[in-house]
Amino acid sequence: MAIAKTIEPDQDHTHPVVELRVRATPDQLSVLRALAATVAIHEDFDLDSIADIKLAMDEICTQLIVRATPDAVLVCRLQYLDNTLRVDVSSTTTSVDSLGERSFAWHVLNALTDSVDLKQEPDSATAGFVTTMEFTKVKNGLSL
Repeated sequence: MAIAKTIEPDQDHTHPVVELRVRATPDQLSVLRALAATVAIHEDFDLDSIADIKLAMDEICTQLIVRATPDAVLVCRLQYLDNTLRVDVSSTTTSVDSLGERSFAWHVLNALTDSVDLKQEPDSATAGFVTTMEFTKVKNGLSL
């Protein structure tokens, strides 16, 4: 497995982060959806928000998996802070491409979440790109 040099754990232990690293393969999607749902349930999100979070996690991970370099790792981090669940998922991808605001996936993510963001940086170790997709979901429709 390739080492993902993406997200390092926060040193601030007052706002814990759940982090999971898995192979960037489709068979891991159910685990990632379950993780997102479990965190949302634990933080007392309503059922509609939990469904949105699971779908958003599935969409982000799928977008990264199909673009991942061979033997890539998905690094998923979830943090609940100020009535907001922040989820970011990173992997090493093969190229910079159509993950942007005009893609269908982006429109789906905008409909399911309160915010969505994409960052890509060259990775000289793999000749690919470290790609991070992030979304937030505010608890029970509260405003940011």
